[in-house]
Amino acid sequence: MWWAFSLCSVVVGGGPSRAQSAGGAADAMGDPARVLVVVEDAGNVGLRIADAQSVHEAVITHLRKQLGNDAVIYEGSRKNAAAMKKMLGSSSETQIQDSQLAYYDAAMKAAPWRVKARFGQKKSEHFVLLTCRKVGSDKNVDKNLDKNLDEKRFVGKNFSIAKDAMVKGLAEFCLLLPTTATQIPVEKTPGQAGVIPGLHKKVLKPWSPPPRRE
Repeated sequence: MWWAFSLCSVVVGGGPSRAQSAGGAADAMGDPARVLVVVEDAGNVGLRIADAQSVHEAVITHLRKQLGNDAVIYEGSRKNAAAMKKMLGSSSETQIQDSQLAYYDAAMKAAPWRVKARFGQKKSEHFVLLTCRKVGSDKNVDKNLDKNLDEKRFVGKNFSIAKDAMVKGLAEFCLLLPTTATQIPVEKTPGQAGVIPGLHKKVLKPWSPPPRRE
């Protein structure tokens, strides 16, 4: 049996609080152009919300450590904002949700990478399946666009073992992604060096011991 999961009812990675103003929410979301990876939502998980959440949190945490907090978003968070706006209705104030939706839409358009996680069971074997791909508007430019560039399958006699194997194997997953902040491409403006706030690290001079005292 296959499970494709969505966590629309669980916010993975957080977001602006309801107490914030629309402007404050927009500021808290950050710059959508800095998002590199969208962790995809893949449908309804039924009763296995806790299992799905644990897989998503592990994947998102790993990617944010690798790329930076602002470089990774979860597609389900966009669905959360849309569902909240619908629930509030047309007569309610929805500027916060509008700001969130605008951010996620711009981020998903800008982000060049997609990561998907699925889990399930075939006979007595449980598994977690991770895939990553690169997306783009012109598929004639790069034959790899919208094709899986990596796929990792982790198995175990139960879900917990399969998930633990996934956590250990994340370091070897989708190695085409940047591994350090210095590898992330940054647009430069005339006369300025390209810098991504929060990711750029100042290069320190080599350390040398102080001169000996005579």
